[in-house]
Amino acid sequence: MTQNFYDRKEEINLLKEKYEKIENGEFLAVYGRRRVGKTELIKKFMDSLKNEKKLYLYVDLAEKQDILNSFSNAIFEQIKESVKFADFDDFFEYIDKKTESGKFILVIDEFQRFLETSPEFITKLQNIWDSKLKLKKIMIIIVGSSIGMIKKITESGAGSLYGRAVRTKISPFRYADFRLMFKDLNEIEKIEMYASFGGTPFYLEKAKNFKTSEEAIFELLIKKGGELIDEPKNLLEYENLRNHSRYNSILHAIASGKEILKEIEDFTKIRNTTLPAYLNRLENLLDIIGKKKPVLGKDKLDRYFIKDNLFRFWYKFIFSNQISINLGNYRYILQTIKENYNSYVGRVFENIIRELVALYINKKIKNFEINFEEIGSWWDKRGSEIDLVAYNKKEKRILIGEIKWTNKPVNLEILNELIEKSKLIEFKGEYHFILVSKSGFTKECIDRMKEIKCIYLDINDVSSLFNEAV
Repeated sequence: MTQNFYDRKEEINLLKEKYEKIENGEFLAVYGRRRVGKTELIKKFMDSLKNEKKLYLYVDLAEKQDILNSFSNAIFEQIKESVKFADFDDFFEYIDKKTESGKFILVIDEFQRFLETSPEFITKLQNIWDSKLKLKKIMIIIVGSSIGMIKKITESGAGSLYGRAVRTKISPFRYADFRLMFKDLNEIEKIEMYASFGGTPFYLEKAKNFKTSEEAIFELLIKKGGELIDEPKNLLEYENLRNHSRYNSILHAIASGKEILKEIEDFTKIRNTTLPAYLNRLENLLDIIGKKKPVLGKDKLDRYFIKDNLFRFWYKFIFSNQISINLGNYRYILQTIKENYNSYVGRVFENIIRELVALYINKKIKNFEINFEEIGSWWDKRGSEIDLVAYNKKEKRILIGEIKWTNKPVNLEILNELIEKSKLIEFKGEYHFILVSKSGFTKECIDRMKEIKCIYLDINDVSSLFNEAV
């Protein structure tokens, strides 16, 4: 089934620009996690080039001759030429001839599979690129779902294509992009859907069939036979990792709020001598977790977080309740989710507001100019936290904010607490404040915010600002 295509204008424009300016060979490696929409992006790019010579190939986990036969079939289907290849040398000779009469695009999808099936293909591609193709008007795009393997091929000094391919990473949608797929939902419903399913196009295509996040969660992630019920586990298996149980335990720990190294170690019982290696693979090879530092905070206060909201939701609510799911005790797990959902969505809402502020760099939010060199959050080792901190050292300005996803209006006490917490930050300059609330503010709080010129945004303001930004 062909997926609908959303956004990715920046990536497509990059590919078009490179293609239009081709004088010598262009070699690109497009990579990213499974389900992120790499293949759809490439197909959209190729479809936009109506009369150009182009060839899309897909690498199966198969023997060498089967791969060659599939290449022959693809050429006949797409170019209407009947060719047979006895070896990869024959294939590259054919590609070299196709470049003799002008520009040519060659796309090879799931390229990393050559490492397992026919490593010689990669070496031969390197040789013909160096000797011939880099001087021709050809664009070669290799596409890979295994981030670790693509990095091994293109980034490592020992990799056969090291220094040859320009790497382009395809990431999940930001919230601003996600909103384009769910225009019929109000802003609260959009945020709840994004908090549950993240920005991966494949997951969103599934969730889009349901009217509410609650319905989508049950049908896709809880109900027996749900299409995404095993998705996180499948990704780990796809990457051929050993000790799946350890990766699952680490992700469960982070999703449960254990975000610093010592907390993860205590939760998982994985020794600190080996734990960093697992965290490194989750961060750099699978791109599932990230690491952040407190803005204007002390060193050695790094926190780990799960990048994809579906994975974060799954490891928080589904992973530890699989027995209930297998028993069909849906009422129990749904009640568990309901009791903790606002708190869960609240953390995602914080990320969304930080994204919103970043979208308004060199613009104004409620007549306040957003001109900062860093935007993030702040915390210290004593447990104090501030949801939003943005600063400009040159102009000596700092913006400090509290972001609330609750069913009650924010009151004056919250504002006063924010002002007090701001004194913990070591910054010399002009202090400004912002409060963001799902459910608005009390009159007393609004009056005080106006007095001190504090920016305040309710959910309608957030919706309008996103609409105006994109």
